[in-house]
Amino acid sequence: MIQISNITFFVTNRAIFSGASLQINQGDRIGLVGPNGAGKTTLLKIISGEYQVEEGSVSKIKGTTVGFLRQETLEQSVNLSVREVAMQAFDEAIRIEKRLDVITHRLGEITDYESDEYMNMLEEMQHLHERHAILEGDKKVAKTEEVLEGLGFKTDDLSRPLEEFSGGWRMRVALAKLLLERPDCLLLDEPTNHLDIDSIEWLEIYLRNYPGAVVLVSHDKFFLDRMVNRISEVRSKRLFDYPGNYDDYERIRTEQVEQHKREYDSQQKQIEDTERFISRFRAKATKARQVQSRIKALDRMDLIDEPEAEMAAINFKFPEPPRSGQVVVKVAGLKKHYIIPSTKEKLHVFTSGQELEIQKGDKIALIGPNGAGKSTLARILFNDEPFDGTVTYGHNVISSFFAQHLSDVMTSEATILSEVEASAKSGEARSQIRGLLGCFLFSGDDVFKPIKVLSGGERSRVALAKSLLEPANFLILDEPTNHLDMRSKQVLVDAIHAYQGTVLVISHDRHFIQGFATKVWRAENGRVFEYEGGFDYYDWKYHQELEQKKSQKQEGKLAQSTHQKTGAQESGNQKDQKKQEAELRNLIHRETQPIKREVEKLEERLKRLEAEKEVMEKEMAHPEFYNQSNYKAKLQEFGNLEKKIEQITEQWMDKQEQLEQKIASLSKG
Repeated sequence: MIQISNITFFVTNRAIFSGASLQINQGDRIGLVGPNGAGKTTLLKIISGEYQVEEGSVSKIKGTTVGFLRQETLEQSVNLSVREVAMQAFDEAIRIEKRLDVITHRLGEITDYESDEYMNMLEEMQHLHERHAILEGDKKVAKTEEVLEGLGFKTDDLSRPLEEFSGGWRMRVALAKLLLERPDCLLLDEPTNHLDIDSIEWLEIYLRNYPGAVVLVSHDKFFLDRMVNRISEVRSKRLFDYPGNYDDYERIRTEQVEQHKREYDSQQKQIEDTERFISRFRAKATKARQVQSRIKALDRMDLIDEPEAEMAAINFKFPEPPRSGQVVVKVAGLKKHYIIPSTKEKLHVFTSGQELEIQKGDKIALIGPNGAGKSTLARILFNDEPFDGTVTYGHNVISSFFAQHLSDVMTSEATILSEVEASAKSGEARSQIRGLLGCFLFSGDDVFKPIKVLSGGERSRVALAKSLLEPANFLILDEPTNHLDMRSKQVLVDAIHAYQGTVLVISHDRHFIQGFATKVWRAENGRVFEYEGGFDYYDWKYHQELEQKKSQKQEGKLAQSTHQKTGAQESGNQKDQKKQEAELRNLIHRETQPIKREVEKLEERLKRLEAEKEVMEKEMAHPEFYNQSNYKAKLQEFGNLEKKIEQITEQWMDKQEQLEQKIASLSKG
């Protein structure tokens, strides 16, 4: 479908790709992986046609369509509603509908049914109806709402203007529009960044059934494992293909690295032994032939490239936390609402009034759909959010809170290093700073960059580093893995796992949660549901509960139906008769609707022509009419008008008769 052949691409003077190749086939699910800056997003832009390569080629089968979801939110029509923006995916179907209206109107005006114009319009109408069916235009509203709600929008949100939503929600609308466009090849750059766990699961199911190819960049290992059937690694300016999912890639890649190292070490030993022999016997005439043979062998040898240096292992750990009491925090009477400024209405977040308790050593993952109150609950637990209840900290509890907004309150002129150092309260913490910054992709001279020149993602990573250095025994982390690559996530999950204190983390990264969580809290429907156990237990238990609810709902409907049938036995025949009558009415309405529309159009034309005739008759009744120089032409026009009225009246009578016959036929059947 798409063939990338030996491409070379430069950014300024630096080669990003050199001799890179990739084949994308129908049905492929390809995960693009590699370190930050290796060129993953650049490759997506090359495939989409946004960038042109210096050498090589990117060829597509004729007619192949490509859709690209970027990380950044592009300019959108923010004055339109969420539904209207997403439905732009059906622009062609909407244009067809407008053209069909024009054709239908024109057909009602044409009286010569044998004319070329009439026949051409009938042919065009048939073609447009077929194309509209292929585009599933009649399902456009239902499909749009299904995708938007699958991505987390509530039904009431769909009519709200896009300008009322944040960048993350606008990104969801862009993703919905792209999915509805159904290009042959989907290019997705970090599609899960702005999705909650439920939306990610929905997206996985949707993409598994997607008929085209999908190429995606993601730092979500769980998502890659469940989504892809191929991994393409961007390494050394080239692309290396691996069959299977991310777990398969890691295993094969490790085996390849080890094999490469063995082969390199073996060749180096062979070279070393050969050079030692040459050096030792070069001066001896009796060994001259063997020496020359070995020199030639060295010259002919295909040298194995030296293995890439492994990245230095980072072993970050949190400073030893002070001991706390067994009960870390208690929440009583959990109720919370906000006042919506525009309407002054109450938005209820938590309504249960329930009690929550966190014990020493708990490592809790707080999950749930967006808007369910996860960040609100985190601030309540940090005692930084008023609500209708109480928060009680246990003995000697010292809490630390990380949230994305903390990246906006740092000193602009400070360097990364000085900003983090200011948060270090102990010598041990200060000794961890360089290692911690390395975890979050700040190494070498990067640590001396001023805060003011950093991107939003870089500022967020600095804020996270600051939060993790503070001496605390209760960590509250709101989406700490945003902007982190897989390696940094693993360092963080290992540190949390080894941490002796208590942790509550909001995250939608399931692999990350699997690595540390001993409990899962799910915020939903105004309360918090607690699951004792890790993410795997939660995943099993939650979906089991969903199946039970679904089954109970179906059983309830069946029982209700049975009860209604039993209670209304005596009136069964009457109900059956009414049902049959209703079905007949629906059938007659459905089958006769096209003819009725034609009758209505003819009646409308007759009404306009009769009004026109009445005006002309009044004009002709005036004595001065016949004094006009063009009165004969007007008389001719009046005669033509009468003929047209007569013709359309006959057409109307024919259609009326056709309608009556159709109704009679359906009634008998």
